[in-house]
This record gives sequence, C-alpha cells and structure tokens, in this order.
Amino acid sequence: MIENSKCAVFENVNVKLTVPTQVKPIKVEWLPIPPLESMPPVPGGFQPFRAVTNFRLVYVEQPEREVTTFDPPIEVRIRYYPSDLEKAAVMDKLLRLGFWDGKQWIRFTPEKHQYHLEPAPPPENSGWGVANVSNWGDPTHAWGT
Repeated sequence: MIENSKCAVFENVNVKLTVPTQVKPIKVEWLPIPPLESMPPVPGGFQPFRAVTNFRLVYVEQPEREVTTFDPPIEVRIRYYPSDLEKAAVMDKLLRLGFWDGKQWIRFTPEKHQYHLEPAPPPENSGWGVANVSNWGDPTHAWGT
C-alpha cells in the first residue's frame, strides 16, 4: 500500500486500486478467485473468459466491517494482455471488463463507471481496463465480452 494525503494506492500484479482518503484508514483484503463455472453468464449478457481478481475493502481497525460507499469514487485498474484481446477478437467483440454482483455478470460501462481501456504502446499490446466505482461489495472481476 502506498499512501499520500489524498489517496491510498493498493497494488498487486494485475490490479491497482486508487482509493480516496476516508474518515478511517482502510485496507484491501485479496480474496480467492472462484472458478468461472460457479458464476454462469446469461445469454446475451457479459460473457467472461478470464477471472482476474476478487477483493473487498475493510476498515483497518474494524476488519469485519466492509467499506462499500466512496465519494469521490475509487479507481480500479485491471491489467489485460494480448491473449485477452485475441480472445475477444475471435468472438468478434470488444474486450470488456465485468463484475459478478452475486447473481449475474455486469459489464462496466463508460456512462456509469467511466470505463475505458488504456492500451500500452506496442510491442506490449497490453494495458489497463479502468473504472470508477462509487458503491462496492466484494465482486469477482473478469475479462470477457
């Protein structure tokens, strides 16, 4: 965790969270990623093909209490790779980032989450999926279409 006066940045290999300063210090609990088979997509909805992260945000002094509302929103950045772009292209669709809401997969959208891709320059052909989130649970995230 990296902290400054305005936010805390939590990083792991594939995820970077930027969290605005809260009334109480918070931390990220990285959780096991459940298998995609346990979270089936609905026809016509978000179609996940690679689960990438699962975490929840809790208060440092009260780790049993989740932090679920942020104003300003938190920024979630999740790494994508050439193989993710290729898989979406084979499906003739755009690469999208989604989250499991406990019942179904939901796509991050530009309108609600300011979702966008930030590609890295070639030759890497990877980059970040970026979303801003005001309300949070502990959803699993996945790349898909």
